[in-house]
Amino acid sequence: MSGATTPEPAPPACHICCDPTDAANSAVCNTCGERFHLRLRNDVDGKDCGEVWINEQFLALEFACLSCLGQTGSSVEAGEPRVGSEH
Repeated sequence: MSGATTPEPAPPACHICCDPTDAANSAVCNTCGERFHLRLRNDVDGKDCGEVWINEQFLALEFACLSCLGQTGSSVEAGEPRVGSEH
């Protein structure tokens, strides 16, 4: 062995904004399988590039990125209501 160490892989990038993510502030979309930013707690600062909700039929959490929900970063910034919000 030469004593060389293997470099640590870079953290996966968010599918929506392309910024780095980590397990504490991201989720994997159930539709496309890509990782996106998601605050897992409401009392923590961070960005949300998707949504999570409870599937009432299966009593399971479902995750979806804004792309699969038909929203883009520009539509969210423009003030369009989020999924599940009253219009």
